[in-house]
Amino acid sequence: MNNTVPRRQIFIKKEFQGRFILGAFALILLSGLCSALLIYWMTGGDLQAQAQSAHANIVNATERLGISIMIGNVVSIVTAGAIAVAGVLYGSHKIAGPLYRFETLCREVGDGNLDTVTHLREHDQLQELAASFAAMVGKLRDRRDQRQRLIAELNRQIGLCALNNGNDLSTTQHETIAALANLAAALEKLDK
Repeated sequence: MNNTVPRRQIFIKKEFQGRFILGAFALILLSGLCSALLIYWMTGGDLQAQAQSAHANIVNATERLGISIMIGNVVSIVTAGAIAVAGVLYGSHKIAGPLYRFETLCREVGDGNLDTVTHLREHDQLQELAASFAAMVGKLRDRRDQRQRLIAELNRQIGLCALNNGNDLSTTQHETIAALANLAAALEKLDK
C-alpha cells in the first residue's frame, strides 16, 4: 500500500504513546527533584550557618552554591540518563521482540508454511497486529485447503472421465483430459 497523504493523526496508539510521554515527563520531574534535593543537602547547612553569622561571606556562599548546582546537575543528569536508558531498553524490547517474531513469521509464511501460529507475550506491544496476522494466515490456510480439495475433486473427475469413456473418446478429448491432468499436477506443485 503506497500512501502519499501525510498522516494527520499524531496519536495512533493513544495508550502506548501516552505511557511513553508520561514516562518522559516523570523522568524530567525526577531529574529536577534529584537536582533540587542534592543542592539543598549540599548547601543548606552552610547557607544557614552563614545567614546566622554576623559576618556572612557572600563570595564563599556563591562559590559554594555554584559548585553545588554543578554537582547536583551532573548527578541528576547521570541518574536521569541511566533511568532513561533502562526505560528505553525495556520499552524497545516490548516492541523489538514482537517485530523480530513477525519477521520470522513472514519468512515462514513466504516459504509456504501456513501452519505457523502467532504467539506474543501477554504484555508485549503489537497484540492487535498479532491477531490480524493470525487471522490472515488462517484465511490463507483455509484457501489452501479448499484449493487442495478442489484439485483432488478435479483429479477424481478426470480419472472417472478417462475410466468411464476409455476408448470411446476422440483424440481431442484425450488431449483435453491430459491437459486438465497436467493443470491439476501444476496446481498441486504450487502448494508444495
